[in-house]
Order: sequence, then structure tokens, then C-alpha cells
Amino acid sequence: MRNLIAAVLTFASGAVLAQETPPAAPETATTTGSTDERVTNTEGKVASIEEQLAELKSALSPLTKLKFSGYIQGRYEWEEAREDGTGGFSRFTVRRGRLKATYTGDIAQFVLQLDAVPTGVTLKDAEATLFIPGTRQHMALTVGQMKWPFGYEVPQSSSDREFPERTRVVRAFLPGERDRGVKYSGSYSVFRLNAGLYDGTGTSYPGFTGVDNDKEKDFVGRAGFDLKWLSGGISGWYGHTLVKGASDAFRMAHERSRLGADLQVYLDVLPFGATALKGEYIRGKTYVSGTTELVDRVASGWYALLVQNLGLENAVAIRYDYFDPANGIPDGVAAPSSDRPAGTNGIGTLGATAIHYFGENLKVSLTYELPMTGTAEGFAKDPHDNLLTVQMQARF
Repeated sequence: MRNLIAAVLTFASGAVLAQETPPAAPETATTTGSTDERVTNTEGKVASIEEQLAELKSALSPLTKLKFSGYIQGRYEWEEAREDGTGGFSRFTVRRGRLKATYTGDIAQFVLQLDAVPTGVTLKDAEATLFIPGTRQHMALTVGQMKWPFGYEVPQSSSDREFPERTRVVRAFLPGERDRGVKYSGSYSVFRLNAGLYDGTGTSYPGFTGVDNDKEKDFVGRAGFDLKWLSGGISGWYGHTLVKGASDAFRMAHERSRLGADLQVYLDVLPFGATALKGEYIRGKTYVSGTTELVDRVASGWYALLVQNLGLENAVAIRYDYFDPANGIPDGVAAPSSDRPAGTNGIGTLGATAIHYFGENLKVSLTYELPMTGTAEGFAKDPHDNLLTVQMQARF
């Protein structure tokens, strides 16, 4: 390669000299020596350039393994005011402002993600991963703060989701989607396995202080498959939470468990765009409602989602999700003389969204959701709490 470069440079310099000087006299020993000197000098320059390129490559090599990404979600939200005068708002918000750094080496990976919004800057992900040697990165062990390996909607990035927020059942059973612990990840042909041991308190549980000092740990895992056009899995969670229940004299260990199943189907049969059908079901004991952890309460919920692409720049989606916060308890009213639904009434939400993509880095969505609370056969009224969300997302 060095000889080739030297020959090219010698030829180019010779051509320039031929244009600038008159025809040379017949070759002599003097002219031959001059040509040899030019070749020698050119080879020296090539060697110097190669040395500089090697140094530059060595300096830049680590940067090729480092990737920065992120996204901003700016919103306008409008909620219908309830008949009793409660609720209802019209506001602009910055829902998410994410910045993520990922460094991937041969046997290790570093992930750090921050969320910067008007209320402050918080840590989302801080992962140290070891790719088990000899597995070609198909098996890994991760320690730190990460998403729970449960279901489909929890691990899915908020930048990829069609609707502004996750479903009600997911927000109740897995608030914040993240926790601190250790996780094993493995892929075997079309099969996937992710399982770990976690503190169990997550990052959004009531009273969370960033540290979990109790000895109770929760096991969370998902076994699934991926056939590209069809994927799904079974998820499980088992652990305990140490709290003082209504009838407890001291803090006691109360069961915290979930069982879930999810399925996704991707079709490409319509001439104007691809179609996706997604669904998930979760049933469990002990979950979060607002700022309270309801211990020993059995609940369940599910959702079904239809996404239809309209060409490369547009998409529409319809989602229905249902959450029963107290399995086995019929719908009722909040108080004997009230027409407000009880907190144990089931809630079904029908939503529709339209999305337009301005290239790969910008999308705008318009979403309208209609929550429908159980009315106890006419004894309670469904509150007016429909929600309109307009969101613009920029990502890199």
C-alpha cells in the first residue's frame, strides 16, 4: 500500500513538473538520481502520514463505542372539568427531557440516562453490564438501576410508544417502571429470557427515598419469544413489602406479586401501510394507587392496541385498557349519600391517537382519551374526565 501511494504521488509531482518546465534533456545519471530522491522523500511523507493516522485512530477508537441519544416531549394537555367542580385543567408541560449515554465494549456496557424537566433532574437508568465471555453478547449480567423485565409496555421506550402514557394497569402494578437490582438477560435462537432480583420499591413508590434497607427482595422475570412478525411472553413477579397494615401493630411483610401475559402481531397485508396488534393482561396483589400502596388488594387489568401506518409519514392507533382495582368487589358509590363512584370501581379507557412523522427526528401526535368509570348500575355517575393531549417529540 505504501509503494502504491508513493508511486501515485511521484506520478502526480512528475506531471506537474512536466507542465511547468520545458521538455527535459535526455535522461542522465543526474536526472535519475533526482527521481530517486523524490521517491525517497515521498515514501518518508507517506510513512509520516500513516503514523499520524495510526495515532488518530487510537485516540478516536473509544469514541466510536460511545453513543449519545435523547428526546424531548413538549405537551399541551386539556382535561374536562367534573360536574362537582373538581379536576379539569389546561396546561403546557415538558413531560420528558431525556439524555442517554451508552458505551458498548467487547465484554462490557455502560448506560446512564437522566431526565431533566421543570420539576428537577432525576436519574432514570444507571446500568453496568457484563457480556458473559464466549456467548457473543447473547448473555449478559446487569447491576444498577434499570427497567423491570416484565411484560411488553414496561420495557418499551416512551419515545416509541404511540400513546402519551402507559396504560392504567401498568401504572398501578409497575409505577415508574424502574428499580435497583441485578438482572440476567439471554437470547437463545427465537427465545428470550430476562430475570432479576430487585429491591421491589421501584423509583415511584410512596415514600421512596432512593434507598431500600429492608431484607425483602422481589423476583421479576419474563420468558418470551420473537419471530419478528409474532412475539410475546409470560411474566412473573413475587416478593414482599414491609409496611404497617391497618390491622398490624408493627411493620409486617405483605405479599407483592404479579402474573402477566403479552402478545404482539405485526402484519404487512394492506397496501397503504403495516398493521400491528398488541395486547397484555396483568393480575396481582398489592399495588400503588396515587400516593398509597394498597397491601393485600387483588386487582387485574388488560389492554388491546391497534396501530395502522398510513404510508411512511402518518399513523393512527386505537387503544382500550381496563383496570379492576378490587377483584371480587362490585361497583358502588363513595358514600351512601353520594353519586360519586367508589375507588374500587373498574375503569375502562378508550383512546385514539393520530401521529405525523416529520422525518426520523420529529413527530407530532394528537390523542383523545375517554375514561369510563363503573357506575354501579346507575347509582354512581361517570365523572367527566376526558383528556386531550397534543405532543411534539424531538429525538436524536
